[in-house]
Amino acid sequence: MNKLLWLCGIIAFAVISCSEGNRGSVKGKDALRAYDSVLIGRDPGFSRHLTDVYWMLYKNGIVTKCTQSVFVSDDGKDTVTTVRFNDDSARRVQELVDDMFVKGTVKDVVAVKDNNHCSDMGGLYIYIYYPGKTVRYEYDWGRTGVKYSSEFNELMKLIEVF
Repeated sequence: MNKLLWLCGIIAFAVISCSEGNRGSVKGKDALRAYDSVLIGRDPGFSRHLTDVYWMLYKNGIVTKCTQSVFVSDDGKDTVTTVRFNDDSARRVQELVDDMFVKGTVKDVVAVKDNNHCSDMGGLYIYIYYPGKTVRYEYDWGRTGVKYSSEFNELMKLIEVF
């Protein structure tokens, strides 16, 4: 009985040790199918704009830019304008999000020199919706000592944050 228990324990340990985690098992083209959608939005900080702009990336390759008025329209119509992108920039946004946040093969932050902080500069938030869970990344533009990677800066230019 004791030997059987040890044998079951060794088999269970071997199975667990040889299996990959969810993030590590995502390979190549399957990486974009691993998540349902990605929401990228800006936090305005203390300076509020008249519109909120956010981007939605879907697992089928569709990339949309949504602009929503902060104020409700007088006639009750929807204040969200959605523009769909199917060009090279949309594919590049998908690639960068995949590399940085899904596969983890590209860094977003290269260096942090100090922890100086200004709280009113706003920031960026990224929600990645997986089946059954949500992962959130947050960037605070008030952190003055942070150096971002060239890929992260390219993503910010493509989604018109900088």
